[in-house]
Amino acid sequence: MPDTLINVSNDLADTVAAADRGVLRVDGRHRVAATGVAWTADGVIVTASHVLERDDSIEVGLPDGESVTATLVGRDPTTDLAVL
Repeated sequence: MPDTLINVSNDLADTVAAADRGVLRVDGRHRVAATGVAWTADGVIVTASHVLERDDSIEVGLPDGESVTATLVGRDPTTDLAVL
């Protein structure tokens, strides 16, 4: 039983580490950053629509600390989703 718990713990830690690379900082409000998820490897990001107070000058913080400019592709306030 102890080996099973160790294996589950290690697998969970690996999963969290892998997911961490896909979580990004989205600066689309004046004071507080939000998060987004890297949806595809070619740069599509999904975030909540309500975190974007503006449609331009959106910055995305990458896991390596670099920041890049993002373009709002679309948003749907009824589902609270936005695509960058």
